[in-house]
Amino acid sequence: MNIFFPQNIFTRLIYDSLPDDLKKEILFRPSSIITKEMIELENSVALIPVMDLIKNKNLFISESFGLSFEDSLNLSYIYFNESFPGSRPEKKNEFKEINLAGDISSTEIIFSKILFEELYDSTVSINLISEEKNLPGKNLIITGDKNFIDERVFSGISFSEEMIDMLSLPFVNFILASKEESVIQKVSENFKGISSLIYDRVEKGDLTGNYAQNVKEYIQQNISSLILDFDSNDCDGIDQLLQLPYFHGMIENIIDLKFA
Repeated sequence: MNIFFPQNIFTRLIYDSLPDDLKKEILFRPSSIITKEMIELENSVALIPVMDLIKNKNLFISESFGLSFEDSLNLSYIYFNESFPGSRPEKKNEFKEINLAGDISSTEIIFSKILFEELYDSTVSINLISEEKNLPGKNLIITGDKNFIDERVFSGISFSEEMIDMLSLPFVNFILASKEESVIQKVSENFKGISSLIYDRVEKGDLTGNYAQNVKEYIQQNISSLILDFDSNDCDGIDQLLQLPYFHGMIENIIDLKFA
């Protein structure tokens, strides 16, 4: 079996908490290609960006495991330029574009447009930035580990908090998906209860990565808002997230979810 994970601080925590026989089956990939690679291989499962379901409606998804956030800690943060450091601008209709950097997927591309329409009455164009030297001076959404390097996270606005405020539900970032229902059920069972193992590791300071002490403390203090063992709220969150592109005219039909 192949189990595809996006490469980030939280999936590494999952990996580090797995038994050795499961670790051998984990393959790390960029979020933008993970669904495609999983689909091309039989007997495969992946943690895919939730918005990848729009173009992959026939995938089965787990109702008991994924990667969801209930507070500020998450993988994406909004950084406004020097005019608005660490805060929301007050003026509306001010933004023409938003720049995305890091481990970008369909989720950030779609929801950044929706967030700026909802919060700032702005229809923005999306630019993808691949080089670090092009980040300064721009309005940004950065996804992935770049947020936790050089203490950048403390000058950002949590993407998950904005989404939670809009939905009044958890922000489900990644969902466990497969072409095969039986594979989903098997892997979900293997991951059951992993949250408590990760909480214990992080609270004891067992955090892989070269992060500043205050970044480690931020993650330790907020790790309980990372949700891996899903309940009905997270499943409702998936459903509501997938309705947003429909209500904003981005897709023609609401996705019919295939939980397993």
